[in-house]
Amino acid sequence: MREVRLPGNLSTVPTAVPVLTALRAQAPGLLHVVDPYKVPLAEAVEKSRAVADLGHPALLVGSTDNAAFDRQVVPYVAELRERTDLPLVLHFPSIPGRGAPLCPGADAVLVHAVPNSVRSFFVSGGLTATVRAATALGQDRPELLRSASFAFGSDGKTHEAVGAPPTVQDGAELPRLVAAVAAADFDLAYLLYRHGRVPEAVLRAYRRGLAPQQLLFVGGGVTSYRQVREYHDCGVDWVVVGNGLETADWRETLRRLSGRPGDRAGDPAAHPTLAAELQRGLRRPVRTDLPGRQAYATNVGRLHELLPAVVAPVTSAEEVAHVLRTTRAAGTPVAVRGSGHSFGLQGLSDGGVLIVGEPGDPAVRLRDEGTAEVSARAPWYAAEMALNARGRSIPVLTNHLTVSIGGTLSVGGYGEGTIRYGGQVDLVERFRLILPDGQARWCSPVESPELFRYGIGALGQLGVLDRVVLRTVDYQRHTTIATRRHPSLTALVGSIGWLAEEQRSPVDLFSAQHYEGGFIATYGMRGDGPLPPQLRRQTETRVEADWPLRSMRESRRNPADPSVHFIWADYCLSLPAAAEFARFLDAEILPSPGYREGAGRLLMLGVHRPEQRPGVPFTPAAGLRGLAVGFGLYFSVPRGDGAGVARVQGLHRQVLAECLALGGRPYLAGWYDLDEADLQSMYGADLAAVRRLRRELDPYGLFNPGLLA
Repeated sequence: MREVRLPGNLSTVPTAVPVLTALRAQAPGLLHVVDPYKVPLAEAVEKSRAVADLGHPALLVGSTDNAAFDRQVVPYVAELRERTDLPLVLHFPSIPGRGAPLCPGADAVLVHAVPNSVRSFFVSGGLTATVRAATALGQDRPELLRSASFAFGSDGKTHEAVGAPPTVQDGAELPRLVAAVAAADFDLAYLLYRHGRVPEAVLRAYRRGLAPQQLLFVGGGVTSYRQVREYHDCGVDWVVVGNGLETADWRETLRRLSGRPGDRAGDPAAHPTLAAELQRGLRRPVRTDLPGRQAYATNVGRLHELLPAVVAPVTSAEEVAHVLRTTRAAGTPVAVRGSGHSFGLQGLSDGGVLIVGEPGDPAVRLRDEGTAEVSARAPWYAAEMALNARGRSIPVLTNHLTVSIGGTLSVGGYGEGTIRYGGQVDLVERFRLILPDGQARWCSPVESPELFRYGIGALGQLGVLDRVVLRTVDYQRHTTIATRRHPSLTALVGSIGWLAEEQRSPVDLFSAQHYEGGFIATYGMRGDGPLPPQLRRQTETRVEADWPLRSMRESRRNPADPSVHFIWADYCLSLPAAAEFARFLDAEILPSPGYREGAGRLLMLGVHRPEQRPGVPFTPAAGLRGLAVGFGLYFSVPRGDGAGVARVQGLHRQVLAECLALGGRPYLAGWYDLDEADLQSMYGADLAAVRRLRRELDPYGLFNPGLLA
């Protein structure tokens, strides 16, 4: 077992590499499988470096054949392990009586159960035998990735290996198989079509039916980026490519399949001395090659492309501190990036060093008072699932659960639970911040209170979040949902005043969205109800399981498209101003050609009595009273359509001007066009305070420059 540095603990202790967590956090993407019986070891080493440079989270080592596993594969993996830091995942069929073959050096193993096999061992016996064999290895055991695996079409090789007949592609049997996988304890479903393509209807049936945490893999016959994209568009998390890269020009094919064809000349080269010094303190390789840097040259908004000189992936507080100390000594600017789910220049570096927080285990520590301490580098869904398993839940979750906890807390974090609990930043009781000079400091209302006030919700201007203590609530698997339809946004906003009449929000969840020409509002109560009296008439009601996690399913059905500019912004106003704002949107924005041509969407959230949660001054509801209403206006424009981008940005400028005129604020997570006068008007003394702290903590102005700097 390799050593990794645990978040929040600067000692080095052995722990399993969280391959499954990384796969969940970084989906969708491409995975390469090298066949140790066909691919020479030297080529496998080169491929491991190439896929690492392209940002792939792991390298699969596998084959349908495994008769010579101990003689051929064991030394192959051992040598590969010595020459790469990329996680290695074994990918072989189970051997009767033994299970999936294991060997030293592997970080994880895909354990294939074949539910429709004609041989009972491959239905469940292989998994049982593998668990038994892995348990016997003790601390050296690899991570087991439990897969429900199906072969499609004529595939004599797979049928011979595991007794798998061609899987059904339609009829009543398909939903039965999907439901069985979703109900079982599988981490993923793996669909293989060796000589064809898994039909779109089958992919969408699996994506729709799988449990929120279950991944969808597809393999076989992939030779073009278009195929990869089309699989992703159907909700596939990982496309596995093997034979397509067993060619002399595999490097160019790999770049093409990863969506990064060709190279661009004239890019700034990384200073070799700085890169070497950074590497001395990092577990994972720094990226100084062009493809490795291009992978982090933009963010989800895709409006800007800035090329970093060095990409420094970090997995611990100690590594973050090392990068900050090294860049300060070199006089090199450094920026910070989590999952890249941002829209302006946040998370980008123009010729400097880019710290990239590698997603990992949330390392949850429950406390007696109902709080939980978690790693800020982990994705929200990983923390929520770990808490659910221990009877707790985060009461506010956004619609994007694969983003990092620290990244969201740098701006706010809002979702359906905001109506009762405020933003995710309002759940924070304490956090550990790595300052620009590499020192770590715990911050709370009584420990470094000024850093606590400005260390979250302010675009990460004062340091890098490492550990966070959050308030949690009892986990309720079921949620009672009520929906109500409205003919217009103005009518919707006019109907929600009752939400602010009591000191405590009468509902646990609230959201609304533009839907089929009107608007639909969704209210929720954790558990089985009851709903407030105001919702017992003119509503449609139902009970849903794991409602907060449904956004994982939805985001996988609608993955971020690299061919699109996402131009998203949110605006927050108190209820009386929100009514006027809704009339403006109904009259001026929603009917406009730009809204339609930009594939506009409008979502709405509520914040109950934000004055009861003071203390995070740069969040959009700060300073508002009663019921604050947030309006999200989201556009998608084809990449390269400059006129379309300009049209949509013009609409946002109109909306921002109206919002500011009515006393509202934008949410700093999105795209905005704010000048210094706007910042001074909204933030005043708080803006001056955060700039003073930046001068004290970062006297050379090297750390994470941004809007508030």
